[in-house]
Amino acid sequence: MSAPPARWFYKENIAAILSWAVFSYIQLSSANATYGLMAWQTLLTGGCLVGFIGLFFVCQRQKEQPAPWLALSSMWVLMSIAALLVPSGFAPGFGVLWVCLLPWFVAPRYLYSMLIPSLLPVGIAMGLDGLTSGEAMMLLVCGTFQFFAMFAMSKAREEHIARQSLAVAHEQLLQAQTLLASQAADAERLRISRDLHDSLGHHLTGLVIQLQVATYQAAPEQKAQLELCQQQAKQLLHDIRHTVSQLRAPQQPQLALQLKALQQSMPDLTLQLSIPAGVPQSPLANAVLFRVCQEALTNSRRHGKATSVQIEVWQHQQQVFLRYLDNGQLSQWPLPEGNGLTGMRERVLEAGGQLLLSNQPDANGVDHLQIDVELPDEQGASV
Repeated sequence: MSAPPARWFYKENIAAILSWAVFSYIQLSSANATYGLMAWQTLLTGGCLVGFIGLFFVCQRQKEQPAPWLALSSMWVLMSIAALLVPSGFAPGFGVLWVCLLPWFVAPRYLYSMLIPSLLPVGIAMGLDGLTSGEAMMLLVCGTFQFFAMFAMSKAREEHIARQSLAVAHEQLLQAQTLLASQAADAERLRISRDLHDSLGHHLTGLVIQLQVATYQAAPEQKAQLELCQQQAKQLLHDIRHTVSQLRAPQQPQLALQLKALQQSMPDLTLQLSIPAGVPQSPLANAVLFRVCQEALTNSRRHGKATSVQIEVWQHQQQVFLRYLDNGQLSQWPLPEGNGLTGMRERVLEAGGQLLLSNQPDANGVDHLQIDVELPDEQGASV
């Protein structure tokens, strides 16, 4: 789905806002003391600082999107202007905020070299009037702060990637457990069917033959009773053979059970399922609907911050329908279709179905994502 909504009140954002406010106060106070409150230099400095924090959150929202190089470059330009206009302020502090974003977008081998452009505007501003030993020490201290911030955010990014990989591995493990449980159940049914065929089946076949012989040899007044016993034995043999055939047939996957197993890896998400038993009938439709729900659930948690999802499946004639609705918040509409949504739509189209995305507002006017899928559900269709 789209980029996550702006996380204004996350703890890292609160820290960024407070830091920006303190740095801006120092910078504007120095501008006011140097130029005056309504001087164009002071106003331009204030505009640069407001634009800087706005672009900061634009970049921060797009951690999982392609790198916003234009926004990052614009932040550097605004930071440089503020540093050149007010050298006596605390422009290196804005460099700390800038370098905090870089680990998400810059390759590790180039990351720490970005300290040079981060300190360059301040170094130039200080050097215009001659760089004193105190200013050089100040520049060095600011550089160490920026290095520490870059290092800490780099480790935070590595932890974020590790958590995502662990979540994927956990989900795959749960799916493997479900598959193994299904295979174990199939093996147990096959064993029971063999036991029924090899024991009861053979004994009943022998009983039917013995009753046929007894019927031919019996006295006329006994034949009616023996023929009745023979018919009952044949019916029982037929029932045993039918049961054996049913047990040998592989069990169709159950979409509801698969989704409940998937939910185990998402304990913070509540699933409300309305899926009749045996629907969908075809393995292909079951597999496609499961993959659609799997991708949608992942995106609802990651991007929409949903806590509850309703999934309804029903069948009409030879078509199966799915409706997916979460309580997350859409950051924009229409949604830009990334790899997840594109793959979902392609999978449905390949199965001969249709997929429709829509936004459904609630009573408070908040838009929620709804996904409708229609697929052919012909018994015998295979994956």
